[in-house]
Amino acid sequence: MFSEKLEALIPELRAYARMLCRDVTRSDDLVQNTCLKAWQHQDDYDPNKGPLRAWLFRILRNDFYQQRRTDTRSETREQEELESQLVADCNLEQRSSLTRMLQAVDSLKRAQREAFLLVAAAGFTYEEAAKVIGCSAGTVKSRVSRAREMALGRYYSEAPLAAAAPHKSSPIDELHEALNRIQMRYSAA
Repeated sequence: MFSEKLEALIPELRAYARMLCRDVTRSDDLVQNTCLKAWQHQDDYDPNKGPLRAWLFRILRNDFYQQRRTDTRSETREQEELESQLVADCNLEQRSSLTRMLQAVDSLKRAQREAFLLVAAAGFTYEEAAKVIGCSAGTVKSRVSRAREMALGRYYSEAPLAAAAPHKSSPIDELHEALNRIQMRYSAA
């Protein structure tokens, strides 16, 4: 039962890890470590304290920041490499729009970006995200609200004047669609 629930959440863990790490190999290692730790400590999981999903995301998040604190090397990624990992089979205008939105999200403060990714990209409720982050649901709501406002402001301020008019789908919707494509691609693998 526990193994089935854990296995069902692996695609979501992978998508979140890849957004945090921006490196496929390191994110897969992070997900593997998360699954191993969850398996080893499955007796510590208390369903009364929250859903398994939030517990796993918290393990992953904590492991990521622990590795980051101890990691002395700095990794840089070329923009083209990042785009090739996040976007597939789209036209140039969509790629440019998504790249601008990802840059706008990436430029947010860490706390806002983290709350935004958990709620908007991973589909967590405010309460679930609060348990993962370790703060109140109100704080998460505030961070997500500010993050949306700032990301959209930066997105439209960086857009060319002709393209600055809102489209039928918002940049946030495009980000959701891209993340869903990523999740489907890796769940099929």
